[in-house]
Amino acid sequence: MAIKTITSDKLQKVWMLNDLSVLPFTYAHQVLNILFDLDAAYNVDDLADIGAVQYLSEDETSWAVTITVNNVEPCGAITCIFWQGDCYNVDIKEYNA
Repeated sequence: MAIKTITSDKLQKVWMLNDLSVLPFTYAHQVLNILFDLDAAYNVDDLADIGAVQYLSEDETSWAVTITVNNVEPCGAITCIFWQGDCYNVDIKEYNA
């Protein structure tokens, strides 16, 4: 349905201003595509289709999508709370930044 809240300042700039310069070039477009996919997600099956996994076993609303370099090396994740078709607290966890 929609991204409702974004926690990360970087993701705010990417999503609201289309400013990809705040992220490394190697995965900036992938992050933007993940945000588009999260914004379009309607249910948990949609999240699974983009490779999202639950990242807190005790919380069924917490989801993460891995960011990779060249679709091989994991370099971070986009995390969010998915509740009733909307994404909240969208954040980025960069492993080597």
